[in-house]
Amino acid sequence: MKKTALIFVLAIFLGFSTVAIAQEEEETGNWRNFEVSMYGGLTLPSNIDWYDTLAAENGLHFGGSGGYYFNERICLGAYFTYSQMALPELADVDVTDMNYKMYDIGIYGKYAFVGESNFEPYVRLSAGANFAKFATWVGPDRRRLREVSYDPGLSAAGYLGAMYYTSDYGAIFAELGYHMDFLQYDEGTFQDITYSIPDDVKYAEVRVGVVVFFRPE
Repeated sequence: MKKTALIFVLAIFLGFSTVAIAQEEEETGNWRNFEVSMYGGLTLPSNIDWYDTLAAENGLHFGGSGGYYFNERICLGAYFTYSQMALPELADVDVTDMNYKMYDIGIYGKYAFVGESNFEPYVRLSAGANFAKFATWVGPDRRRLREVSYDPGLSAAGYLGAMYYTSDYGAIFAELGYHMDFLQYDEGTFQDITYSIPDDVKYAEVRVGVVVFFRPE
């Protein structure tokens, strides 16, 4: 499953790159070379409830990215996102400091629908690696709660977004995306006992941010 997903994601980015290189020679008048953005928003998990009472609640995420425009429509770049989701209250255990944490780093491809308006819709695809640190019942009887670091797994996501230009080289944006991390069976160790993630991680993301563009020299 993971190998199939990896091949699929790499094929998508290969397609992005091929189109970008072909259009780079055909299109002229590119007014931006680079973009740098910062963002934050909500993480809305759909299936993190594996450890009996340890369902993940809606959380927050923040991050940043930077990319290069091959032309005015196609951008390829890299990103980093940190997400954190809390646990529901438990009657017998203090979960104040327990969370589901994810550190996601990778590459993205974006296609912008450029027009005359200050609004610019776009689609964005990303692929990378997710480093998870999840609240887990540990110990021989699994009665203690600890955050366990697990092996990294492949991540992939798709987004629909729109930017609104506030200046010639700056904009605010909003995105709605669906994210999937292929973490099933990835392992983590605590006090010489190995634990594994029983399922892939799926969640929606809603975010807003700011982006700055840098023009050609």
